Order: sequence, then C-alpha cells, then structure tokens
Amino acid sequence: MQELIDAVWASPRLHDLSGRLRRAWVAKEIGSSSSDPPTVGEVAQAVEAAVILACSTDGNHRRTAYRIATSAFELHGTATLPLDQAVRVVLGRLGNFPAIGTRRQVADAQHLLPLGLLTEELAASDLRTVALPGRSAILTDFQHALWTRLRGGRRVAIAAPTSAGKSYVLQNHLASLFAEPAARSVLYLVPTRALITQVARAMRDSLADLQGEAPIVATVPVEPVLLLPTRAIYVMTQERAQIMLAAHPGFAPEVVVVDEAHGVGEGARGVRLQAAVEELLKRRPAAQILFASPGVRNLEVFGRMLGVGDVEPLRSLEPAVAQNFIRVDVVDSDRGELRIGLADDPAGAPPIAEIALRRRTSTRVERLANIASELGKTATNIVYANGAAEAEDVALALADLVGPIEPTPAQIELRRVAAESVHAEYALTRCVVRGVAFHYSNMPTQLRLAIEQAVAAGHIHHLVCTSTLLQGVNLPAKNIFMFRPEKGQHTPLSGVDFWNLAGRAGRLMKEFQGNIFLIDYSDWRSKPLEQETDADIVPAVEGGVLRSAPLLQIINRLTSGNADEPDLEAVFVQLLGKFRDGTLPSALERIQADRALPPQSAATLETALRQASEDVQLPQHVLQRSPDISAHKQQMLYDWLANRLPEAGPLALIPKHPKDYGAYASYADALQICHRTLLGLSRTSNFHRFIALIALWWMQGRALPRIVQNQLERNAEKERRLVVRDTLELVERHVRFQCVRLLGCYQAVLGHLLVETGHAQAVASMPEVALYLEMGAADRTTISLMSLGISRPIATRLSAGAPSRSLDVSDALAWLASAPPAVLRLGISAREEVDDVTGRSTIELR
Repeated sequence: MQELIDAVWASPRLHDLSGRLRRAWVAKEIGSSSSDPPTVGEVAQAVEAAVILACSTDGNHRRTAYRIATSAFELHGTATLPLDQAVRVVLGRLGNFPAIGTRRQVADAQHLLPLGLLTEELAASDLRTVALPGRSAILTDFQHALWTRLRGGRRVAIAAPTSAGKSYVLQNHLASLFAEPAARSVLYLVPTRALITQVARAMRDSLADLQGEAPIVATVPVEPVLLLPTRAIYVMTQERAQIMLAAHPGFAPEVVVVDEAHGVGEGARGVRLQAAVEELLKRRPAAQILFASPGVRNLEVFGRMLGVGDVEPLRSLEPAVAQNFIRVDVVDSDRGELRIGLADDPAGAPPIAEIALRRRTSTRVERLANIASELGKTATNIVYANGAAEAEDVALALADLVGPIEPTPAQIELRRVAAESVHAEYALTRCVVRGVAFHYSNMPTQLRLAIEQAVAAGHIHHLVCTSTLLQGVNLPAKNIFMFRPEKGQHTPLSGVDFWNLAGRAGRLMKEFQGNIFLIDYSDWRSKPLEQETDADIVPAVEGGVLRSAPLLQIINRLTSGNADEPDLEAVFVQLLGKFRDGTLPSALERIQADRALPPQSAATLETALRQASEDVQLPQHVLQRSPDISAHKQQMLYDWLANRLPEAGPLALIPKHPKDYGAYASYADALQICHRTLLGLSRTSNFHRFIALIALWWMQGRALPRIVQNQLERNAEKERRLVVRDTLELVERHVRFQCVRLLGCYQAVLGHLLVETGHAQAVASMPEVALYLEMGAADRTTISLMSLGISRPIATRLSAGAPSRSLDVSDALAWLASAPPAVLRLGISAREEVDDVTGRSTIELR
C-alpha cells in the first residue's frame, strides 16, 4: 500500500488537480467562478487518488486527501459522481468520523457503500466507539487515543489544534467519573473568568445524561466556614483555586485539568498556576493531572516542572477541519479594488478573482470592515481587531454596511442584555440588531457569553474580536479576517498565536473547510505563515531564574522605590518557599539539566534567598496567599500594621463588611496603605479614594450601568464610547484584579498579625473582601447563585426573593429548582440561565 501511496504522491498530475480543485472551491466561496475548473473526469481521478492517500500516515498526504474529497463534493455534489460515498470513505480512513455528520448526504450514504468498504468502515468505527454517560460516540483517532489514556488514569500532556476536539473528550471523561455514586472532586483550571462560565456550562451539558446524583459544578471558592460538597467539579482560574487551597486544607481533588496549560509561561499568573498545581500534588500525590494546550512543542516540560516522570505526551498536528489561507491585496484603495489568491500560490500565478468594492478601502477600519462585509456575506465571520477601541470601530462600520434590517427576536434580546449589563449607550446595542457584535476582555462575562451563544445560533454574522479569542474561548467561525494583527501594544502576533487563531476557521460538523483571509499580507511586519506552528514554552519560574540579574535585584531589595513588578516578585515568593521547604536544590537541578543554568548562578541565588528568608519573618503560608507581591513588601506591610495596631486597635484595621456603616472609609484607608507599601505610590495620590468608592459600589451589588452612568456624568467632556470602555476597564482591571490582589494581601498579613498578638477572635469577624470584590456581591446567597452559573445581575435580582441571604450552593440550587414561577419572574435570557443550572423547563418560568 505504501508503494502505491508514494507513486500517487509522486504524480505531478495529482498536485495540479488538487491545486485546481482548491482554487475552484475558494472561487465559489467568494462568489466568483474559477478560470480553470477540473472536468468531471479529472475530479474522479483526483478523488480516486484521495481515497488512496487517506491510508497514509503522512500528514501532508492525509491533508491533501481530505481537501480533495471535500472540495470535490462541495463543488459537484452527487449529480454525476457518488462523491458522498467517496467523502465518507476518505473520512473513515482518516479516522475523522465526527466530520461525516457535516453534510446530510454524506451522513446518509453508509447504506450505498459497496460491501467491502462498508465492512472496512464498520470495523474502524467500532474500534473508535466509546460509551459516554447515556450515549455512545465515535471519536477521531486523536480523540480515541486521548480517551484511552484518560480512562486508564494516566497523566497526559496534550498539544493539539483548536479544532481537534480535545475539550469534548476531557469534559466527557470528567462526566463519566461521576457515573458511580462515590464521593469525588475534580478541579478544572482555566485561564480567564470568561472561560469559567463557558466550561461550567459545557460540563453541565456533559452531565445531563448522568444517572443518579449529578455533582455540583462550582465556580466560586467555598467559604472557609462551609463544608465542601462530597461530589463536585470546580471550574476556576488559578487565583480562585489558590483561595480554595488557603480556605480548605482538605481540598485535594482526584483529577486536575489544566486547560491552556502554556499559561505557566506567562508571568505572575504562570507562577500562580504552577504553584497551585504543585500544592495540589503535595496534598494528593496520586492525582491524575491533564495538561491541554495548542502549539506546545516541549510537552515534557510539564512533568519536569513538577518533578514527576509519568506525564505522557500526546500530540496531534492534524486538525479536524481544513483551513485555506487566502491573500486579499488592495490594489486601488480609492475604488476598493481587490486581488484575491491563495497564500501559497507561486510568484506570477494569476489571481483567483479580482473584485471592485467601489468604495474607499484605505484605513485599517475600512479594510477590515469592507472586505469582511464583501467576502463573508453568507457565513459566520470573525474579524480580528488590535484592541477594544478598534473592535468597536470595525463593528460599527460593519453595522453601517449592513444597514437597517428587521432585527430578529434574538437580536433584540441581545441588545437588551447589552443595555442592562453595561449601558443603553454602549456601542454594542447599535450593532447587534444588524447581526454584528464585538468581543473583548473587559466586557461583563454574561454579555460575552450571550454574544458567543448568538454567534453559535447564527444570529450574529460578523464578530469583531481582540486577542481575548486566543485565551481558549471556543468560538470558531467559517471565515477569519486579519490585517497586520497584533497582541498587546504594537507587538505583531506571534506564529504560535497566529496558528492558534487560524485554527478557529471552520467548525467541526458544520464545515469541511474554513478560510483565513490575510489582508495585504506583504505589508505585515512579521510573516506568521513562515513561522512554526508550535514552540517551546518556558515556565515563568524558570524564566525568572534565567533572568538572574533583575530577579536578584528584587530579592536583594536593590530596585528603586516600591515599583510594582509582579512577574519577578511572584518568582521570588515561589523560590523563597522552595528554599524554606528544602526543595530549591532539586528545582534548580531540573532547570540546570534543561537550560544549562551555570552552577555559580544557582549558588548566588541560594545565598540571596537565605538572606531574604532571615529578613522576612512572615511564614510562607501567609506569603503564598499573595504570591505575586514581594515577600519584602509583605513584611513592610506587616511592620506598618504592627506599629499602628497598639494605638488603633484591631477593629480599626479590619476592613468593614460592604454593607456596614463606615465601609468606604475603611477601604480607602486600607488601599492607601497598600498603595504606599506595596505599589510605592506617592503620599499625595488620592487614587485610593476613588477606587475605594467604585469597589464599594461593586461589592454592594450596584448595577454596572449605574456605575457607567456615574462616570459619564463625571466625564461629560470626554467621548462617551471612551468613557464606557474606561469604566469597564476600571471595574475589571482595578477593582476585580488590583483591589483583589492588594486587599487580599492586606487581610492575609493583618490576619496573621492579629493571631500573633492575641486577637484571634477578631480574625473571625474579617469579611471575605477579596471574594466580594471578585464576585461583585457581599451576601452568601448571591455568591452561591453566581457559583452555579447565574450572572451577577440575575443573581442579584433572584437573591432578593430568596428565603435567606445565607444559602450555600446546595441550598441555592434546591431553592431555584423548587421556587414558584411567580417568585422568579424572569425574562428570556434569565430563564435560560436558570434552566441551564437546574434543568427546569423554561416554560414554567414566566
């Protein structure tokens, strides 16, 4: 068979026919006609070759077989050739059985297959069929290999393209663990709050067919005074996981999933992620750990990082959907004349099509909006924008091109959600009623989720995204449009990020192929098509050690002032912990073995840490509560509080509950101390007062539109769209991140001081301020509802009608499931949220 495959691949005619088929398919996609389409006889020849190449193990052979078969079917159908059967045979031989359901004709063609081919398919599919809770499923080769390892209890590090279907397997594996009634807990670590909601909802869907008691899917840390549920799946960021670890010494899940695991290389948050996994392994050394990520070449890094040798690498470079890279060159910007061709066309090749838009296509916004509007008319499209402001500009331009239309009920509902979750003047309210939306990191989670659902349901045709899309958000589309894409401030998108984004073009079981339109690619500062699809990652702790000079400045307190450098400060705290527990030598040995760390560097680092350990009196468990704040700064904060305690007394230092009298003053005082000792801000700065007010409003449950309106009134001279965006950033970056970080450190240090000085009883009165800031709520019932997946605005409304403001997660779920419909009084979106959580029929919730 291999000789036959090699002979077919060596034929110049094969590559000529494959290229012509591909160009004809792209021409059809953009509404043009091919200048040299293959004849029916040539199509038959190409498909015969594809059926042979599908037997190969070579990735290039397999991708060509897939593209030939699917392009031929979508160009010619079944009118002259049995291409439905041919596609089915090719997909079966590729092991891509889920893709058979992409087109009904292919899905229904099994009974038409000749007996020999039918037998072949049945035998292969039977080997890849697995039992899921309440049903069975046929997996791809990669999915089946992953499933087999997971069911065997092995630790696995996975690298696979975005469309490979790894999340589907992971989530169904976790659901199957709860088929038995035994007590069990799972932790699913995700990099962002946006992904918490998405993964939690997917997990609830996976558990829907489970017989018996389903586990609670919890997304919020359980308060220290509450018992942990006996059966639970926790979906959390590393920050929330660390809160859980600090609050519950017995928290030790049997299974830990680290999604987007390459995040261990990303600064302070990477250090937090590694620290959380290390602590989980200390508590349960036999825990099954699964690392999942796209584009990681050195999968062995995860086992080496943790000092364990049984993490098995599993890699797939074969996406379940094919992608086409299409160049769109603007040859006349005044008239909008475009030349379109494949990115890998040889020099001098004729264009596939030339299109005249007959409107100016000069600026970045005009290029992205005009070209996406013209070439993505009949599909779901993602347009990549360089930042939130540009995303809004492009979305508004696309909405203007669409023009006034009769909005669907779903679009009207999405406009209402945007107005109620942000503000009536939010730019999104003008776009969604024309089938256009934007999506960026500072938007409220429930709004991002509503947008993603609208895209999946076909109510949004153009979605303008920023680099948030690279953080694991499961949002594929038929087409992606890019023009000089960047991540961060003027940094071209890396090759790995580019390929990660490109992998979202084409949706498994919806399209066979997806398109990435590269606008004026010759003008891009970097050429990601020429870069690797994967890369080695360096854990942030290792990266800090290798940058020994700046790290030693932090450890030896040689930096000027109290400049905030959380990435290196996090490495310092982590290494100090390793020094204190005696694991530093083995950790440095692992780095030396992989990175050739000079022995003298290791010795210098150990000496500096020994001195720091003597200078810092705080125990490690206190320092670890704020792992991205220097141990020296935390000691400074401790000293400041210790000096003030005798005169002020403990009650004056403890931040008040958000609903208590004097709460604002207590937060302003605490933040002022943090700003000076931890951030090094000037004594004349009054920023702490402003942030304390916004933080208090947020914790008290004040609706975001009211906060936005307040800012609009305070900044009447500024452009209103800018004020809305700035307010979203104020809440997300300063309140829900920086305030959580600073006040969390303040309370951890203060709590230790109070215990040391005989005021332990005062610690019990200390409110969970960091949790209240994270959630935007200050009563247990509202937080429990949010932990179940209810959005903040709806949870705030629901808690007002709850029998108590102190319901834990189990009690809140029971109340939601049994409350009379009149008590809930919910709108469409809110009813859907409750239905997702409880399984209760939305018809009842009038």
